[in-house]
Amino acid sequence: MDGAVGQLVRRERLILVVLLVMLTALSWLGMARMAAQAPSGVGRLPPCCATFPLTFWMWVVMMAGMMTPSVAPMVLTHAALVRRRVSLGKPYVASGLFLSGYLGAWTGFSLLAALAEWGMHHSSLLDPETLRVRPLAGAVVLVCAGAFQLSAVKDRCLSQCRAPLGYFLTEWREGRWGAFLMGLRHGWSCIGCCWLLMALLFAAGVMSLWWGAAITALVIAEKLLPWPRVVVWSGALLCFAGAGVLLVRAVVQEGTWN
Repeated sequence: MDGAVGQLVRRERLILVVLLVMLTALSWLGMARMAAQAPSGVGRLPPCCATFPLTFWMWVVMMAGMMTPSVAPMVLTHAALVRRRVSLGKPYVASGLFLSGYLGAWTGFSLLAALAEWGMHHSSLLDPETLRVRPLAGAVVLVCAGAFQLSAVKDRCLSQCRAPLGYFLTEWREGRWGAFLMGLRHGWSCIGCCWLLMALLFAAGVMSLWWGAAITALVIAEKLLPWPRVVVWSGALLCFAGAGVLLVRAVVQEGTWN
């Protein structure tokens, strides 16, 4: 690995770590700024959600901030494999392309989430002050999320996220477009694993930084800690417990927002 390409390959791990940290930090700073915006009035969404493009952008920023830390092991594993392949005479492929494909998949999810939020707001299902659904609807979301945590689909998708090397050994594609497609396919699998956890934001408050951080921590724990079943089942129990709290709130408050 001589010359400029060799130097780039040797430094790529550091470059990727800096990129991942900066992307995560900037996304969370953006989330904090949007969360700090006060609602623009009774019955209206806050400025960050005043138009559909802004709502979509809000979800893009949230998903980048919440999911970039959890994909870091996959990106770094891709870089390590590229470095090994380059030493064997294979062409260099930037691991940033894998990351771009992954974030592209979550951008597609962000579009669907923004459409759902926009539709719920215009049908009065979403409280414009708190950006969450009514307690009874929130309880339903939590029950669905808890049940999904215990499903075979969740287990199958999560198993891929927990085995970066195994994923690349079975899904490797050559070239730049191949790297992007691998990231895209992994993003789809990750969405299959986490989409109902992201739906919890509709029950907790779409722009809640605390709940966003809690969901991010759960996603990272599911992927990295050595006791996947304990983490997943604990998440399910928390969802069911939260559903119980919201059901009590719905009964006590007789269907009001707060």
